[in-house]
Amino acid sequence: MGVVAVSKDHLHRLTARLQGRLPMWVVYGPTTREYPGKWVARMHVTLPQAKPTRFVMTHDSLEEVRELLPPWLNRLSRDPEDAPEIIEVWL
Repeated sequence: MGVVAVSKDHLHRLTARLQGRLPMWVVYGPTTREYPGKWVARMHVTLPQAKPTRFVMTHDSLEEVRELLPPWLNRLSRDPEDAPEIIEVWL
């Protein structure tokens, strides 16, 4: 399964459509192996089990990634147990 880059409009529809699976967007800093120098948000679903999806968006800054996320989501600070490249999570 390949990664699918999503537009802002598609991202909003996708997030709304998957509400029953409790989607969340995990934001990674620009240190990931797959996207060096880019800020990354990847959709994960938490039901019936937590797993990443193939939906990803990238941008040059954290602020630009945040602007793409649906306005109804809430930001959670990173958990101390998160991988170091995880900056925040949006539910």
